[in-house]
Parts: sequence; structure tokens; C-alpha cells
Amino acid sequence: MTPRALIEFYRARLDEEEAAVRDCILSYEPNVGEGDVDEIATRRAVLDAYERAVAQDDERAAGLGLAVQYLASHHGRHADYREEFRPLRR
Repeated sequence: MTPRALIEFYRARLDEEEAAVRDCILSYEPNVGEGDVDEIATRRAVLDAYERAVAQDDERAAGLGLAVQYLASHHGRHADYREEFRPLRR
């Protein structure tokens, strides 16, 4: 698995989720609010930390990468999801 492919895949999914949440907020959908935007921002922060760690060859890259794999696996049925993104299960 290349880190770049996982980063690009997950960033695109976060962008899609955020756009959908913002649309729901604008149309006053019940049970959707700024807390949902905050939750996406938190997952984006983990992804950003992983991207920086990869770029800097930081020792934290492996652990952050595993976290991102688990987060991205939520989108395992997406057409662009690759089986190589799936975290190893033991």
C-alpha cells in the first residue's frame, strides 16, 4: 500500500462527508449540526498528522497509518476503496 493512495482516498471521502453535512445543516436537517463538522475535522486532523509523519519520515507514521486505515475502512464499500487499505486483522 502506498501512503499517498490511502491519503488521497480518505481525504476525498472526508471532503464528500463534510459537503454532505454542510448541505444538511443549510437545509435544516434534524440531527445534523456543527458537532458533525467537528467530528470530521477531528478525523481530518489524524489524516493530516499521518501525511506530515510520512513526509518527514517520522517514526509515528506507522501508528498513524494504521489509525487512518481503520478510519478509512468505514468506506470499504466505496468503488475506489482498495483492499490494500484494509487494516490487517489478527
